[in-house]
Amino acid sequence: MNWLFTQLKVHPELAFFLTLGLGYLFGKLKIGYFQLGSVTGTLIAGVIIGQLGIHIGPDTKAIFFMLFLFAVGYKVGPQFVQGLKTDGLPQAIFASIVCVGGLLIAFGVAKFMGFDLGYSAGLLAGALTQSAVIGVAQDTINGLPNLAADAKAQYNNSIPIAYAVSYIFGTIGFAWVYSSLGPKLLKVDLVKACKDYEQKMGQKVDEPGVLSARLNNVVRTYKVTGKAFANKKVSELEASFGGQKTPVFVTRIRHEGTILDPNGNVIIVPGDVVAVSGNRKHLVEHENEIGEEIDDQELLDFKLEMLDVVVTNKAYFGKTAADIIRDKGMEFRKNVFVRKITRIEHELPLHENLALNAGDVVTLVGKLEDVERVAKEIGSPQHPTVMSDMVFIGLGVLLGGLIGLLSFNVGKIPISLSTSGGALIAGLLMSYWRATRPTFGQIPAAGLWVFDSVGLGAFVAIVGLVSGPGFIAGIKAVGISLFLAGIAVTILTALFSVYVGKYIFKFDPAILFGACAGSMTTTAAIGAIQEAGKSKVPILGYTVTYAVANTLKTIWGAVIVFMLL
Repeated sequence: MNWLFTQLKVHPELAFFLTLGLGYLFGKLKIGYFQLGSVTGTLIAGVIIGQLGIHIGPDTKAIFFMLFLFAVGYKVGPQFVQGLKTDGLPQAIFASIVCVGGLLIAFGVAKFMGFDLGYSAGLLAGALTQSAVIGVAQDTINGLPNLAADAKAQYNNSIPIAYAVSYIFGTIGFAWVYSSLGPKLLKVDLVKACKDYEQKMGQKVDEPGVLSARLNNVVRTYKVTGKAFANKKVSELEASFGGQKTPVFVTRIRHEGTILDPNGNVIIVPGDVVAVSGNRKHLVEHENEIGEEIDDQELLDFKLEMLDVVVTNKAYFGKTAADIIRDKGMEFRKNVFVRKITRIEHELPLHENLALNAGDVVTLVGKLEDVERVAKEIGSPQHPTVMSDMVFIGLGVLLGGLIGLLSFNVGKIPISLSTSGGALIAGLLMSYWRATRPTFGQIPAAGLWVFDSVGLGAFVAIVGLVSGPGFIAGIKAVGISLFLAGIAVTILTALFSVYVGKYIFKFDPAILFGACAGSMTTTAAIGAIQEAGKSKVPILGYTVTYAVANTLKTIWGAVIVFMLL
């Protein structure tokens, strides 16, 4: 064991990877709604291993943190910008107010408790569950010209201590208030509210990786014998079913032994075999009007494609599926169905009035050539790839960092975004730019996860390793007071958001608590809310608020430092 400890001290890179591995292992621990999470798990692992006296230079930490912040901006950029421009504006304003309220509450509690600069920033990070505050606050402190080096080191070591102490209740507290206490205080039956909302929308979301055995859209083959559609045009058969709301398409026809890909003017004659794609319910209800269902293997042997498409065509921003069909006609989406719509990695409940935002990912399914045609019209098809555009990433982080270095003075205090804040803004702007010009800058989901999760995890691992020696002493000195302060900040901010959303913004209860969870960027809370409401509907309030809050609360890491100077 002594040999291992010696090697870890001599080779800090090995200590780093040990910390990262153990941190993600600790992060999988789960009790009820609460999961320690990779960030907190890695910080704890780093603190433990850091007792050996591991030294890793600050440049390595900065590189990982800038990659993380660029990924955060890239992930939420289109929703952030579009939310400020469309009907997401009320949710964006709500998230901004809640974030400002949380900042002021954390500032007030920190001043009341007499915490120093480091503990105050860490309290803000942990109690409001925003890990990125750690790095931004440390960058800001390191950039203060009139602060002594030993004071900077002390404050930088205090930040992760306060974060670790206050984060645990922060995660549990927001989940509890938004899923249990909040609905009780407002006398809301969350299950009923979500069911009522679902009735207006019409469809639920499947659990990740789980599909219903009953597929809504199917392809079936019939031999035409019924009089209702004999000697009628293909377009007349299609229009007689569900029209815009539940379209049915004649995908292929076998006519006198020849297989055709028909347009709307083709005449269906008795004896033809038609492959009809559409809503199962409608096909079952009307199959006797078409004719006998048969198994024509050759007619059904055509290529289907399931393709993700990023919405980048400005003509469709704010448009619903019904709007698009009205504008372009039924022929536009012939043989193509929407499987799901995802926004900031969360699947939305499908319904006819769901409007598309820039950056939404629409999963299309249908006949291959038709899916490709519709995909190119809507936006940028995301064909499977493992490659990220590293030119885009490298230059984006560079430009953001350079912008962050620009500063101006308020009195004698220099104000700047810092390199980390610049990387966040660069990610936001460049991802929105990509959403409007999708010929560059693709980052596959797996690559984005590495930059996002591992980038932050690596940064926190180094923070834990470097601050480890002073961590235990700090906990002993202010642990209880920090824990109680964290409870106060979390509960007060949570209640503030609930009442503002209910009485000022008058959000529907079904999405109110999702909007609150998004404003606190806490995935544990949205999971608890959805479980308590037995519905995925609350996610509709989560996405825009999450995008706005994730940006603002990260910037608060610099703001809290300047507020306390």
